[in-house]
Amino acid sequence: MRLDNRIDERVNPQKEALIISIIYLVLGSMFTSLYDSRFFIAISTVLIYFIIYDRVKRIKKMNAVVYESLEELSEATKGLVETQEKLYMEKMLSDNIIKNSSLVIFTWDLDYKILSFNPYAERVTGYKEEEVIGKSWVDLFLHDDEKPKVEGLTRYLKSGKPLKNSIGDVWRTKDGRNIELIWTDSPIVDENNDVVKIISIGTDITDHKNLVKRLNKIAYYDGLTGLPNRSLLEKEAEKIIERARSKDEKLAFLYVDIDDFKQINDTLGYSAGDKLLIHIGQVLKSNEKNNYYLSKLGEDEYSIILTGVKDKEDVIERTERILNAIRQPWCTDNYEFNISASIGISLFPDNGDNFYDLMKYGNMAMFHVKQRGKNGYFFYQDELGERISYNTFIINHIRRAIEEEEFKLQYQPIINLITGELYGFESLLRWYNPERGYISPMEYIPLIEETGQIVDVTFHVLKMAIKQKKLWQDMGFKGFVLGVNISNKSLMKCGIDEELKMILREYDVDPKELVLEITETVFADNIDYCIDSLFGVRELGIRMALDDFGTGYSSLAQLKRLPINYIKIDKSFIKNLSRTTEDKIIVRTIINMAHNLGLYVIAEGIETKAQRDVLIELGCDYGQGFYFAEPLDPVDVEATYFVKVEKNA
Repeated sequence: MRLDNRIDERVNPQKEALIISIIYLVLGSMFTSLYDSRFFIAISTVLIYFIIYDRVKRIKKMNAVVYESLEELSEATKGLVETQEKLYMEKMLSDNIIKNSSLVIFTWDLDYKILSFNPYAERVTGYKEEEVIGKSWVDLFLHDDEKPKVEGLTRYLKSGKPLKNSIGDVWRTKDGRNIELIWTDSPIVDENNDVVKIISIGTDITDHKNLVKRLNKIAYYDGLTGLPNRSLLEKEAEKIIERARSKDEKLAFLYVDIDDFKQINDTLGYSAGDKLLIHIGQVLKSNEKNNYYLSKLGEDEYSIILTGVKDKEDVIERTERILNAIRQPWCTDNYEFNISASIGISLFPDNGDNFYDLMKYGNMAMFHVKQRGKNGYFFYQDELGERISYNTFIINHIRRAIEEEEFKLQYQPIINLITGELYGFESLLRWYNPERGYISPMEYIPLIEETGQIVDVTFHVLKMAIKQKKLWQDMGFKGFVLGVNISNKSLMKCGIDEELKMILREYDVDPKELVLEITETVFADNIDYCIDSLFGVRELGIRMALDDFGTGYSSLAQLKRLPINYIKIDKSFIKNLSRTTEDKIIVRTIINMAHNLGLYVIAEGIETKAQRDVLIELGCDYGQGFYFAEPLDPVDVEATYFVKVEKNA
């Protein structure tokens, strides 16, 4: 409200004093007609004028002061109204924020008693505000191990300083759940600047923490067994090594690989394989006496770090306990399996002083166990490093060896034991590398089988052998069979019959003069799939032989399922044939069984006339070995045998 200043403008001290003085003078003159006092009246009039003038002037000044004060009061009143409106809006906003916030907001006094409790706090804790007002939030929500830190928190807040993003509290809700919150606490002071209460604003990070835990579990733990994975192993192993180094202690790193795990997967399916991996994990976890750190590496690989190692004998004893635990029979889906493992061992600090070297050397030692027959353990030796380097060369050089024609074939004659005439040849692979010289098949075949390169090599050999057969055919030499070894992995390859058909069409070779030799390990792989492939090959007219019979997995029930034409008796039965009755009985049984099944028999590894004579006596059909001839190059085959073969133009 503004004051009207027109009143002030109408008030004139001189005018007002003059009017009053004139009135006084007129009245005085009327009365002084009776008395002769004109001089007195004039003097009085002047005095009255000045007195009144002064008073009116003062009144005007006072009016100005009052007016100014009223103006200030009006402005102050307006500001107060605006402030009240602003405070009201801020309070409404604050109340709305607190009411609808997704934060836990509550106030409490210095005795920890709750003064207010917002709706979100009610929602996450399960308590209504009326249930908690006046109660200690420390006693109501905190676990005993969380309570000691509250005293320090309160002491800090009493200083008047806020505390932001303080360490989270774990609160116990009404229904017994645990929630985790991170807080910002602000002290509230009175007119004396003394802290009288605290407002605490908490963010519920329970879901975030749980997500972090889940992600951490995914990142650092094996999803199937729940064991630490390689990522966590790397972190923990360095800590274990550092502790051992500081205490001058020894460690043993065990690289554990489950033997023949793939066979279980292929035979019973991945579900059975998963069950086995879980079983092994449980077995190793339950072996607590060994005092070790256990983790899961690859599909069927585990890592064990033995701590508190005394000496090598201590490692041997503890490793054998682990192996014996794994070797216990395991049953699933009405099948019983005798499980075994290959374990490579590296020692800290003898073999290395860091995780990567120790794991690498343990892995090398484990592969050495595999190559020696599995189901055992081996300590890393420096010589293994050289062997691994050599193996790496082989694995990496296979493709180049094919492209640069480093692979050659030699041919060992197969003789009709009854007539003594040539029946055919077995193709034998030879690898000559300009840097390494001749490389034995015993060195590279197991490696390329493991890496899967055996499939490429097998088809390369097939093509070389059929091409050579075509060359001899064009030279007029026909009427003999040519055997080619084929890997089981090649049989598992989709479309092997089609690839063979293409090769036969390319070289125009009679398929009836080809024999594919497969090993008994076909029974350890997916036999049904292999049999389907073999029938597809047989439809092309190609014949088949079961190689190394008697050393593998075959049984009579499985044998009769195979579309084979020959059985080749392994040389281990031929070696002592002329000296031991047992081997003679075994060979006779094999020959009779084969003949009863309508199969021909080829004996391998014949080195003496006595062996040949016994085989003839037992009724064996064909034989091969050094007694007849070593494997020959094509030119030697032509010079030695084909001059005796009638050429067919």
